[in-house]
Amino acid sequence: MSVIDRNIIDFAYVDDGKITLCISDHIPWEDDLVQGHLEILQEKINDYLDFITSGQIYEQYGDNGNVPNIKIIFCYKTTNKVEDFLNKAKCILNQDGYGLEWIYRPLDV
Repeated sequence: MSVIDRNIIDFAYVDDGKITLCISDHIPWEDDLVQGHLEILQEKINDYLDFITSGQIYEQYGDNGNVPNIKIIFCYKTTNKVEDFLNKAKCILNQDGYGLEWIYRPLDV
């Protein structure tokens, strides 16, 4: 599963007071495709937010006071435009009491 698979949680775990829902993003950030890639990523984040706000996250992973958190794992380095998008999204999610984080973990070939 990956960023392109809609309405599916790629994988999740509960740890350190958080329920972390992970998005696996394997698409390169090519100049001519950045906007389309951002739209795909935004749709996946919105799917995860729907999962959180509907309460399904707690039905599946338990409540126990854990904070919902979305973690994006990028296989390709992000650009400044992508970082700007992520920082804005993080501010919005933080206002709602949710976390957003991202890491770069290149594919091993």
